[in-house]
Amino acid sequence: MQNAVQRQARQWAFEKKKIVDKTADVQLLYRPEIVARDGRYVAFANRVICDCFSGLEWLPGPDKDISWKEGCHWAKGLSTGGGGWRLPTLNELRGLFRMNKNRDNLSPLFEISMTDVWSCETQDESSAWGFNFLPGNQFWTCKTLSRRFRVLAVRQRIYHAFKKTPQKIPD
Repeated sequence: MQNAVQRQARQWAFEKKKIVDKTADVQLLYRPEIVARDGRYVAFANRVICDCFSGLEWLPGPDKDISWKEGCHWAKGLSTGGGGWRLPTLNELRGLFRMNKNRDNLSPLFEISMTDVWSCETQDESSAWGFNFLPGNQFWTCKTLSRRFRVLAVRQRIYHAFKKTPQKIPD
């Protein structure tokens, strides 16, 4: 039985990257290489982090202060690995949290400051829910607040079955 990382690697084997050379445009198969592992997580060269247990894919945002609206716009505009990114729910953020004595409650593969992270869930028109990885609690605050807030993008990977058909090579 294949785990999420093996399915991910197989899926990316079918994604194409356009490479231009001196003779012609050539479509080549592209699969990002694995650059790090942390037990549960696998980091790929394109910065995508695969959670082997949940099957979710994560993409850390810029390690700088960001408001909820800017975070939503950033996540929706991502095209990395085929797009389909969004802000995580509170349950998805809780799933990343791990209580440690060293206070590294998020895998170091995420490479963001241990601080507050925006969720997609809103309280009303002006406030949204956030998650703090230091104590592991959730709270709601004003969407325009950006100080100490970071953003993570998440998506559920969709695996497609491809049938390979012979292609006629043009003369």
